[in-house]
Amino acid sequence: MIIIIRGNIISNGMSKAPSPTNAMLSHIVSALKRFCNKEIGHNIFQRSFHDHIIRNISDYNRIAKYIYENPLLWEQDCFYTEN
Repeated sequence: MIIIIRGNIISNGMSKAPSPTNAMLSHIVSALKRFCNKEIGHNIFQRSFHDHIIRNISDYNRIAKYIYENPLLWEQDCFYTEN
C-alpha cells in the first residue's frame, strides 16, 4: 500500500514540517488496520511489515512494481496453502 500525505509544500517541493508528517504515519496506519480488521471481521495484517518513506520517483516506481507483482508470486511462497 502506498499512503500519500499531502501537507504544506514550499517552492522546492519539500514539506515545511517533515517530522510531524512522518510521525502521523504510524497513527494513520494503525487506524487503517483497525478499520479494515473490523470491516472484515478478523486480522488480515501480518505482525510486522516493512515501511519505507518514498523519497523520489525511482523509489515510487520500484515499490509500486513490487506491490503490483508480488501477489503473482503467492503460490511460490513458503506460507502458501491451497485451502
